[in-house]
Amino acid sequence: MPNVFIHNNSKYIVTNTKTHIETLILSQANTPTTPAPEIPSQPSNFDLVYLFSLIIPILIIAIFTLIFGIIGYAIIKGISITHYNSRQPIIHREAKVVSKRQEVSGGGRNTSTSTSYYITFEFVDGSRKEFNLSSREYGLIAEGDKGTLYSQGTWYKEFKRQV
Repeated sequence: MPNVFIHNNSKYIVTNTKTHIETLILSQANTPTTPAPEIPSQPSNFDLVYLFSLIIPILIIAIFTLIFGIIGYAIIKGISITHYNSRQPIIHREAKVVSKRQEVSGGGRNTSTSTSYYITFEFVDGSRKEFNLSSREYGLIAEGDKGTLYSQGTWYKEFKRQV
């Protein structure tokens, strides 16, 4: 027979008034418990995972929005410049070539280089304007050349030298 210890304290023994059967309570559900000591507030791992699950998608959406916004801005600006220049009349003015320059970009590590060619023209009234030209046109024009410049808005069209 197993050893059983019965406590004689009445608060652990309950008697059913109808059947007069006594029942031994091994644990009390309604006993007051002492509050657990408070742990300094640190976010739990669940809170951090939840926080990052909110922040990371927002950051990804913000980065893609920024990238597509910059690309969209560049496209719209290019279209507006093209539209503006195409509506301008082609004008011709007497001009003198006062300077030529080249701008080389790229060429780092495994990238190719790109060269842009610019010529500055000085007009009879003393004003100057720089135009971007193709390499072929750039090679045919020398500093000091005089002639008639044909342009449309900010576009270079043609330069006819005086012989």
